[in-house]
Amino acid sequence: MQSRLRKTVISMLLLLFLPMLLSGCWERRELNELAFVLALGLDKAEAGYKVTMQVVIPSSMASQTSGGAGGSGVPVISYSFPVATVYESLRKFNLTSSRSSYLGHIRVLVIGEALAREGVADTLDVLKRSREPRMDFYVMVARNNTAENVLNVLTPLDKLPASKLFNALDKSYKVSAKTVAVTLDKFIEDLLYKGKDPILTGIEIQGDAQKGGEKSNTERTSPNARLRYESVAVFKKDKMIGWLDDTEAIGCNYINNNVTKNTGIVKGEDGKWIVIEALTTTTRRKVKFIDGEPHIFLEVKAISNVEEIQGTDRLDTEKIVRKLEEKAEARIIGRMEQAIEQVNKRYNVDIFGFGQSIYRANPKAWARLQERKGDDYLKTLPVHITADVTINRVGTIDNSFIDQIEE
Repeated sequence: MQSRLRKTVISMLLLLFLPMLLSGCWERRELNELAFVLALGLDKAEAGYKVTMQVVIPSSMASQTSGGAGGSGVPVISYSFPVATVYESLRKFNLTSSRSSYLGHIRVLVIGEALAREGVADTLDVLKRSREPRMDFYVMVARNNTAENVLNVLTPLDKLPASKLFNALDKSYKVSAKTVAVTLDKFIEDLLYKGKDPILTGIEIQGDAQKGGEKSNTERTSPNARLRYESVAVFKKDKMIGWLDDTEAIGCNYINNNVTKNTGIVKGEDGKWIVIEALTTTTRRKVKFIDGEPHIFLEVKAISNVEEIQGTDRLDTEKIVRKLEEKAEARIIGRMEQAIEQVNKRYNVDIFGFGQSIYRANPKAWARLQERKGDDYLKTLPVHITADVTINRVGTIDNSFIDQIEE
């Protein structure tokens, strides 16, 4: 009897005290109390930074999810704050808004070129430290401009400019190889890795930036301002030092195995252009030590189609197709070699991660290389490149109808 009573008392005590161990939702916030920040901009200011937040207007979010037309106003509003620290901007936001800023839905982080050249590490700590933002949003540099101006431009096709920036970059790097899609996590990772310097895609404003912030920009067949991805920013540690052009960016992406699709042109036998599109591309990298010295071996394999012939070349024999494949291989190798040469010549940084590959293969060999050559190891590092292009299809016709017209 006493045993049963003791068990009953213990059970009741557990029922009373266990709920006290539950934390509950003490930080819970209602949706109607939050301002969703979709894009963040960081610029250099006289005394610290200027932080720009692109916040979605709630009625616009509702219209997007329901498929309705929504209100007649602009879909987002931008807030800009001159601050000494990035975190301070989150507190200043509360002085101008009835809602609390929420960073959990950030799509893009735009860094002004002036700040990028000065150094960005100090501005990123708050984003990495905070529990709110996910680290999978893209980072980019406002080319010859400020992040504030970029985030003020309204976009015609995409109602939310931040979504346009995210989706356009997500697609462009997969089909053009002229851009790089770098998340905040990846950017910080490259800052910390040995033998690897970061790169970021550039975003520029084409047209009148001031008029781009007006609602009329979304109501014209030819907008006053457009946002366009252009070039790739090169960093040494956390400071931007220059830009790659399109050709160098393509070569860099081939080296780093970041090419999914890419369209290139080669000259046919008649001297006119033939357009070849790489459908799948892989680059294998190996580090070999020859006479104690590291060598980098890069092997590119691409499956391609012929998309356009401007001349009268006939593609009805294996021999002719093979010649075309060889020209495409030479073009890829040329792009890669040009990227390595120009980066070494102008910047002397390792955006290709060759040093990282050497470190992973043999940490002691990497340490010896650093002792002997320091940051100049790239200038004498042997890089061997081969390419293997296979043309699977030449389209629905083997030969162009142009020769029949000319006859």
